[in-house]
Amino acid sequence: LQYTATGIYSNSTTQDLTTEVTWASSNGAAATISDAAGSEGLAQAVAAGATTISATFDGIAGSTNLTVTAAVLT
Repeated sequence: LQYTATGIYSNSTTQDLTTEVTWASSNGAAATISDAAGSEGLAQAVAAGATTISATFDGIAGSTNLTVTAAVLT
């Protein structure tokens, strides 16, 4: 899953900050997220579980929840 980070400035302009932020996952046992050049914001499932994905830039942070579920045969 590819995440993006969008900065919203006080003059209502926006800027893609995906490659500028520091990415982190609160639970690496459920999912990891890349901070490496060329794959910033790319999350990879590890095992079933929940984590919070966060992006931090210049002291400002945003986050979202990610739940990884096991694949089910259909």
